[in-house]
Amino acid sequence: MRKTIECDPNVSNFTKSFKNIGYNHYSAILDIIDNSVSAKATKIWIEYTKDSKKSLNVVISDNGCGMDRDGLIEAMRIASSDPTLKRKDSDLGKFGLGMKLASFSQTDKFSVISKTKKQSVCSFTWDLNYIRVEGKWLLQEENLSFLKPKEQGTEVILYDVLEGENIDEVEILSKMRTHISVAYNLIKGVKFYINDKEINPIDPFFSHNIASNHSNIDSIYIDNITLEIQSHQIPHISKLKPKDKRLKNELTEIGMGPGLYIYRKNRLIAWSGWEGLGSNLRINDLFRVAVFCEDNADELFNIEVKKSQISITDKKIRTVLRNTILNYTEIARKPYKKRAQLSLKDVSDLWYLEKNENGKITFELNKKSQAIKLYHKGEIKLTQLLEMIQNTLPYESLMYYLNLNKVDNTEVNKKKIETAKIMFDCGLITDEELKNLKHKYES
Repeated sequence: MRKTIECDPNVSNFTKSFKNIGYNHYSAILDIIDNSVSAKATKIWIEYTKDSKKSLNVVISDNGCGMDRDGLIEAMRIASSDPTLKRKDSDLGKFGLGMKLASFSQTDKFSVISKTKKQSVCSFTWDLNYIRVEGKWLLQEENLSFLKPKEQGTEVILYDVLEGENIDEVEILSKMRTHISVAYNLIKGVKFYINDKEINPIDPFFSHNIASNHSNIDSIYIDNITLEIQSHQIPHISKLKPKDKRLKNELTEIGMGPGLYIYRKNRLIAWSGWEGLGSNLRINDLFRVAVFCEDNADELFNIEVKKSQISITDKKIRTVLRNTILNYTEIARKPYKKRAQLSLKDVSDLWYLEKNENGKITFELNKKSQAIKLYHKGEIKLTQLLEMIQNTLPYESLMYYLNLNKVDNTEVNKKKIETAKIMFDCGLITDEELKNLKHKYES
C-alpha cells in the first residue's frame, strides 16, 4: 500500500485566486440571479448602493422559495451539488459553485440571508480575510434581516464590490440592465428590477420588426441529445425605429454582434462569434444563429462554471451548424445587396458596375452619362462635374463587393498603372516614382 501524506491547499493563497477565475462583473451577477430563477422567484431585485468608503455594495434579492438554516449551510458549501446529476427543469445551475465563485470573484466578503414561508430568517457570511487569518473554511453565522421586507426569499449581499472615485455608476447600471434584459428575455413569469426600476426584456433578434427574417426552428439529434436551431437576420439599422436603434446600440455595447447565440434552458448564456464556423465579414453583421439546448448538452458546448463561454469541439454539431450558417448567409446578405444596387442609381447615372466572366467586378465611370454629355457641350463647369463624381461615389456598393471579395483586384491594379503613366506624361510624377508604382501594382 502506498504511503500518503495529507497535503491541503494553502487557504490564504487559494482564496486570493478567486478574483481571476474569469468572471466579469456582469457575468457574476447573472450567475447569482440564476439561483433566484431556480428558486422559482417571480420578482428579482438588484440594488446598487454606495457606502461611506465610496465603494459599491450590490444586493441580489428574490421572493423565491427560500432556504431553512440547514439548506442555507449546504448552499454556502463550495461545490454543494454533483454536476453529473440531473437538475430540475427550473434549475439553471450545474456545479454547485456558481453563487460562491461569482460572489468571490467580486468581493472578499458576502452574506446570504434566506427564509422559507414556514421558517424564520437565517443568514451566513463568507469572509475571506477572516478565513486567511484562521487558515480554515469557517462560515460565520450572522443575525441579519432582509433589506427588502418579504414573507420568503433570499438575499445575497456583496460588500465593497467596486471601489474608487472614478466608478461610473450610471454606465454600470445601464450595462447591467441590458445584460439582464437580453439574458432572461425568454424566461417567463419573472420580473426583474434594478434599484426598484422594472427591466423590460430585449429580443436580440428584433423579431417584432417587419424587416427581420428568421427560419423555422430545426430540431437536430446528436447522441440522444436534442438541439433546436433557428437562424435570424436582424433588420438593417435604417429599418429600425429610434427606440430599437437605441436598444441595438446597447446590445453592441455589451458585445452582441453576428454569431452564435446559445440558450441553455431558455437562458442566453453566450453570444457572438462563430467558433470558426462562419465568416466574420462585415457583410454578415445582420446574421445570428440561435441554438436552444438543455443541460444534457453541456458537454457538447463544453459549458464551464461561469456558463458564459462555450467551446464547440464535437464534429457532428460543428457540421450541422456550419451547414446552417452557409444555407442562411445569402438571405442575411440580401439587405446589403439591395442597398448596394440602389446606391448606384440613387442620385445620378455617373457610375456603373462592370462584371467579368469570373464574376469579379469593377466600378466604371459612365462616360455616356447625362452629366458628362452636358460637360462636353459646355453647359456645366468642370468643377461641377468633379463635385458630382465625388458626391455620388457608391460607397455602399463598394463596401458590399469588397466584403464579398468580389472586386477584380487585377483590373484595379492595371487601372492604377495606367493612371500613373498619364500622371508621368503630365509631369506630375518622376520616372523613378512611375517605376516604383509599376513594381508595386504589377507584383
